[in-house]
Amino acid sequence: MDVAEVARIARLLERRPRFAEKLFSPEEVEYCAGRPERLAVRWAAKEAVRKVHGSLGLPLPLYPEISVRHRPGGAPEALVRGHPVPGLEISLTHDAGVAVAVAVMAAGLRPLPVPDEVALPSRPPAGHKGTFGTVLVVAGSPQFPGAAELACRGALRGGAGKVRCLVPMGQPATGFPPEVIRVPLPVDSGHYSGSDLARHLEKGEGEVVVVGPGLGGAEGVEELVATVFRSSPAGLVVDADALNAVSRTPDLRSLLPAGSVLTPHPLEAARLLGTTVAAVQTDREAAARQLAAELSAVVVLKGAGSLVAGPSGELWSDSHATSALAIGGAGDVLAGLIGALMAQGNGPSAAARAGVFLHGAAGTRLAELRGRAGLLASEIADQLVETQEAARRWLEERAHS
Repeated sequence: MDVAEVARIARLLERRPRFAEKLFSPEEVEYCAGRPERLAVRWAAKEAVRKVHGSLGLPLPLYPEISVRHRPGGAPEALVRGHPVPGLEISLTHDAGVAVAVAVMAAGLRPLPVPDEVALPSRPPAGHKGTFGTVLVVAGSPQFPGAAELACRGALRGGAGKVRCLVPMGQPATGFPPEVIRVPLPVDSGHYSGSDLARHLEKGEGEVVVVGPGLGGAEGVEELVATVFRSSPAGLVVDADALNAVSRTPDLRSLLPAGSVLTPHPLEAARLLGTTVAAVQTDREAAARQLAAELSAVVVLKGAGSLVAGPSGELWSDSHATSALAIGGAGDVLAGLIGALMAQGNGPSAAARAGVFLHGAAGTRLAELRGRAGLLASEIADQLVETQEAARRWLEERAHS
């Protein structure tokens, strides 16, 4: 809220006639001509909008960058650098020589401060589904059918233009969001046929492949993962049971494409390193760096304060820590999200950092809105829409500051 004295604005205009031209838009100057009370409420609006930005830790817009226009019907609307700010509402009034402005920003739409190390792929207004890439999900099994669905949901909510998912030929594929493109493949001994999968991958239909969530540990998984490693046409995100297959089968390490993104939790990391969970947790940074160097990969070591390690020793730590994410399926959502960010143009390291940050922020925001216990992994995926938009607004504000 801000309050301005109308007489003070009127005196200022008398002393400095160009005051209005310097700090108000031409449309505002024309609308307020000869009416100092109108300029006073707009001055109060500038102050109130800046206070909102400051209270949220956002870069403060300059006074000339804030203006007020009227929507159809007469309700005022604040513009920052010529554009409305989603979630920002203002109310203006003046009486007895005093102008008052109130600015409010909805909590769910407030911009989200983004670390300097995190970058999001661009979303050009003229983009189409091809612009934002394709993710192919190789996941799921009779025991864990939901893992594939959650990875697909993470990829869709992460902004991928198209998401494909393998489904068993001849079996109903229920539970998937209708936007997912189902790719039916023959199933051999409970797993997809490696030869059919190889032919599909060689067509290049999956620009980025997410492999592992819910594949299970039955015989044949290692060969399926090997097929993905040999034939994946582009970026690769390796999660869950694909990581366990690598830990069981040393030969898979040599097939893993350099620059892949691996997303182990501490137990999976311990298996890959041939050590214990306690040892991994005692020095998480060393464990993440060792895995990244040994496998020439980008490693996301999940947990409170997830780490992203690169093959050259670089390390980034996320600050989020919330029990809201301590639920089965949350990691499947993260794998799909990272795949979506890679499909949209982020490199492996950039996609891993952005995915970890957005995933943690989505869980944190949901915990604030609904509570720390009882959230569903699918709800975390759905929250990614607002979370990404909030992060983009912050980045746009920072670019203009």
